[in-house]
Amino acid sequence: MKKLLLLFLITLSSCSTSISTKLANKNYQKLEENNQIFVLEKDEILPTNSEFIGDINIGDSGFTTDCGYNKVIADATSSARNAGANIIQITEVKKPSVLGSTCYRIKAKIYRNLDTESLLSISEKRNLKNKSRLSEDSDYALIHFYRPNSGAGSMLGYKIKDKNDSIVGRLRNGEKFIYKTKKFGIQNFYGTLETKEEVTINIEKGKEYFVRCSVNMGVALGRPEISLTENYVGMKEYDEME
Repeated sequence: MKKLLLLFLITLSSCSTSISTKLANKNYQKLEENNQIFVLEKDEILPTNSEFIGDINIGDSGFTTDCGYNKVIADATSSARNAGANIIQITEVKKPSVLGSTCYRIKAKIYRNLDTESLLSISEKRNLKNKSRLSEDSDYALIHFYRPNSGAGSMLGYKIKDKNDSIVGRLRNGEKFIYKTKKFGIQNFYGTLETKEEVTINIEKGKEYFVRCSVNMGVALGRPEISLTENYVGMKEYDEME
């Protein structure tokens, strides 16, 4: 029984990402869950008086299967919170590839800045970057579904359906589509392979939404990953796809 438990723990650990944290001789308490962690892109300006806490590296252990973009960002966020940092500035993003790793991998620097005005400035700039490109008098909303090229599950496609099981589109590796709707309020969309994964969107008139899709390794067919991304990230990734 102990051997089986040990084997299970080893298998579980091997599925996780590789997390490396190098702190700059700081000794802060872990931040509470109500402290928001801000993730900045490489070209975003770091607020003044931000204290450098350390470097983090989220990578592929060689056996990692759960390593989509949201997972590596979640791991980075957890590492930052544990170190007492509330700002993550990504310095490098490596995307999955057919011939290389099937994982997203990131490098980032983490900072601590609890100044209210500085954090408000980040939020205000983020809101501007996330602003919809539709005209204010638009009587519809657009949902951009996209699936960046990835080695994981590259041969597998799945349908995107709404709560009524109506097909709104299909995504294979490297594909994207736009769903136009005049149905507003809370809506759910899902995809199914080994598991059923869904995303919930509170749709508003005249707004754009970006949903990143992928396939994570599973026992047989793989597991779909469907998540709502911030507009400024989704716009860039969506437009980069052919």
